[in-house]
Amino acid sequence: MKIGDMVKIRACDLMPEVVGGSAEIVDMQIQELDKYAVYPLWVKMTSGERKGKIYGFHYDEVEVLPEAQEVPETVIIGKEARTMKIGDMVKIKACDSIPEVVGRSAEIVDVQIQELDKYAVYPLWVRVTSGERKGKIYGFHYDEVEVLPEAKEVPETVAVKEGRAETAKTKVVEQVEELLKGVVTVEEIAEVERVINEVKGKVLAEPALGFWEAKTPCWEMFRCPEAVKNECPAFKYRTLPCWQIEGTYCKLRDYGQRGDATDICQVCRVYKRWGHGEPIEIKLRGRGFNTGVIATK
Repeated sequence: MKIGDMVKIRACDLMPEVVGGSAEIVDMQIQELDKYAVYPLWVKMTSGERKGKIYGFHYDEVEVLPEAQEVPETVIIGKEARTMKIGDMVKIKACDSIPEVVGRSAEIVDVQIQELDKYAVYPLWVRVTSGERKGKIYGFHYDEVEVLPEAKEVPETVAVKEGRAETAKTKVVEQVEELLKGVVTVEEIAEVERVINEVKGKVLAEPALGFWEAKTPCWEMFRCPEAVKNECPAFKYRTLPCWQIEGTYCKLRDYGQRGDATDICQVCRVYKRWGHGEPIEIKLRGRGFNTGVIATK
C-alpha cells in the first residue's frame, strides 16, 4: 500500500455507511513503535455522502483496488442489482404528484446509497432535461425512473413544440370568443372588463419566488401535496429559504409543535443544494405550519 492508492472500505463498525465506498490513501504510519499510531492508515473518501472526509483505518479494514478504480455506486431494486451513478440519463416512468414530467428525460444529480439515513425520503435526485419543467430538480424512488441506454435524452421535435404552442393559442382564442358572445351594451363591456381586472389581480397577488428565483423550491423538490404546501410557511414566505423558517412541515414531523430545531436541515438535500454550507439560523418565527392539518393526515 502507498499514498495515492485507491481502496475499498471493507469494515467500519463506527460508520457502517462508508462500508463499500471508495477512498484514496492520503497518509500512512509505518513506524510500528509509534504509540500514537491508533490508525496507521488514513484515507479520503471519494464516494457517498462522506465524500471528501478523511478517516483513519486499520490495514485489514480496507482493500486495495486494482488500477485505482473507484467502487461504482450500486443500488438494489427488488432482487436485481443495478448500477446508477451521477450523470446517468433516465426516463421518468411514474410521478403521481407531477404527472406532466412522466415520460420526460432527466439527469441524475445525486444518489443516496445509505440505507440508514432516515431523511432519505427520495434516494434518487434528478434534473429534468426536457419539457416545461426543464432544469427543475426533483426527488424520486428508484422504481419511478428507467436508465436510458447510451445516456440519450428523450427527443422532442420542433414540430411537437410548435404544435403544443399553437394548441394553447387556439384554446385562449376560443375562450375569449366565448366570453365576448352576446356582449353588446356598455354595461356588459364594463362587466367583462371588471372580471378581467379581478382575475388579473388574483394572479398578480400570488407571492413572488423571492429566494427561490431561478431555483427549484423545496415544496417542488419534495413533491409536497397541495394541502401541505399551502399551509407550510416555506411556501407562504418565499423571501427566506425554508431552513431559516420556524415550523415548516419537515421540521414539525420530528421536532414537536414549534419546529425550531434544524437538525433535519443539516442532512436535507434542499439545504445541501442551495445552502452552500452557510450556518443555519432561524429568522422567521411564530408563523409555522397549521398543526391541525397534520392531525388530519
